[in-house]
Amino acid sequence: GIPDDQAVGDIEGAMLYLRSLPYLNGKVGVFGTCSGGRHAYLAACRVQGFDAVVDCWGGRVVMAEADLNANYPVAPIDYTPDLTCPILGLFGDDDHSPTPEQVNQHEEALKKHGKTYEFHRYPGAGHGFFYYHRPIYRPQQAVDGWEKIFAFLGKYLITD
Repeated sequence: GIPDDQAVGDIEGAMLYLRSLPYLNGKVGVFGTCSGGRHAYLAACRVQGFDAVVDCWGGRVVMAEADLNANYPVAPIDYTPDLTCPILGLFGDDDHSPTPEQVNQHEEALKKHGKTYEFHRYPGAGHGFFYYHRPIYRPQQAVDGWEKIFAFLGKYLITD
């Protein structure tokens, strides 16, 4: 995988570029699935300026001490106090990364630090349930998830 610092720097650069475009409304969100969900959360915590973050089944937000190393020195959940924008999280109850317990830990950290968040969990769905070209696809949960994403982004990124 990409080292955390490199991923965060790339995402920050993209945000700054988007903010420089004269035809945008000035609001920027960050979205990711799987490791991209992890990186989206990490970036939203470490970079000031995002207006919303969407984490779809981002694994390794909650990490065991033994899983930390030079490329991944801090578990993203430990940056939760620094999150400055609302977060939407979508998770399958049958996922193994993150597990339902890890999602619970993430939600508790968000509550503890008074963050604005929406977490939605889907029974019968595992990791990557949006991926229509794979057997893990769950149409009903995916459609509901996309509706939640568009409503969330509409609330935090669209200006009148």
